[in-house]
Amino acid sequence: MKRIQKYITNISSLQFLQLVRFSVLFLISVVFVRYYTKSVIGEYETLLFVASAVSFFWLRGILQTFLSLIDNTQSSNKSNSYYNAFLLLTAFSLLTVLFLVIFKHSIEQFVVNKNQIPYFNWLLLYIFFSTPSFLIEYIYLGNNKPKKIIIYGIVSYGFQFLSIIIPTVLNYPIEAAIIGLVVTSILRFAFLITVLYKYADFTLSVPFLKQHFKLAYPLIASSLLSGSSQYIDGIIITRLFDPATFAVYIYGAREFPLIVILANALSTAMIPEFTRLNYTDALSKMKSSSRQLMHFLFPVSLVLIILSNVLFSLFFTEQFIQSAKIFNIYLLLIVARLIFPETVLIGRRYTSIFLYVSFFEILINVSLSLFLVKQIGISGVAYATVIANLFERITLVIIVKLKYNTKMSEYIPLKCYSFYSIAFVIAYYVVDFLIFT
Repeated sequence: MKRIQKYITNISSLQFLQLVRFSVLFLISVVFVRYYTKSVIGEYETLLFVASAVSFFWLRGILQTFLSLIDNTQSSNKSNSYYNAFLLLTAFSLLTVLFLVIFKHSIEQFVVNKNQIPYFNWLLLYIFFSTPSFLIEYIYLGNNKPKKIIIYGIVSYGFQFLSIIIPTVLNYPIEAAIIGLVVTSILRFAFLITVLYKYADFTLSVPFLKQHFKLAYPLIASSLLSGSSQYIDGIIITRLFDPATFAVYIYGAREFPLIVILANALSTAMIPEFTRLNYTDALSKMKSSSRQLMHFLFPVSLVLIILSNVLFSLFFTEQFIQSAKIFNIYLLLIVARLIFPETVLIGRRYTSIFLYVSFFEILINVSLSLFLVKQIGISGVAYATVIANLFERITLVIIVKLKYNTKMSEYIPLKCYSFYSIAFVIAYYVVDFLIFT
């Protein structure tokens, strides 16, 4: 038991929670295809798509900056930072709901292709109750309660799975599954209130709210810009190619979820360490944690890049072999994802730079996409994404060096990273240009 406990840390527990969240969503989709038609599943996915599209950017910006402020406003054994973060998240949730109500017709025209947003009232309830509930895991993270994060993940997402799947296997309409999703969100929100009563000082702090929003808005804008690049890439493909080519691109143009989940969880969990530990110790902890992640993710991705062509022909058809080539290009994003300068900057509360870097990132992405797509086809759009992401990370690495005199080798195991990155790029070249040409 003690051997297991030493592996239960803030980082591992948050990674576990993210994996549970992804696994539940994946399992739900697997069950859905056995009970509902494509059009019915499309209604459910459209609801989730709209909810994510109007909230992902501000949710990420608020939560990440909140982690860098946790220890700054302690009041006895409780912190009013939790209560004020809750107020900020709830306010943004309410504004998002109002935005959807006011601009419903416009969203239906441009986002869901002149179709009605399915189950609109349930969507509003889902957004209002679900988005503030993400604060639960961050409160546990701020109080160094990794076991509670694991238990919360198992119970919360286990209940979500059952509340959606039970009405599905009982052959109820898809609306019953959506109601199960909304009920889960309401229960999470209620649990959030109980967590706040335990850990929060219910004192309104206008200075904290001002500081929090000042740090958050560049990240909010940055996330909005970065998130929009995938939509812009899709538009470029649809404008220049036929629907069949677009389908080939979309099936391949996705990152390996394990890389995104584990890398983001590590980055998020490390942010409060810059207030909990001294700067040098926080850098050292990030370096050792990222080394462990590299030893796992690079080999797994290497196996994927070797087997991708076989897997795509197995799970799809020979018509989607080109999708495997796009997927392999997206796997190259691991070289950028496993550098963590943004964690240092957020942990040190220097967020204003992200807006400018993201602006140039999307400018490079779009420009290169338009140029390369004419030279080498749809693969050019994927290469542009990889290059733009590398530009962003390298730029942030330089900013960390200039502002804090901190070398990349102080928070990343540079020799390990360089070895894996070079080996991975060579493997990509061999697989895609020599074996599967």
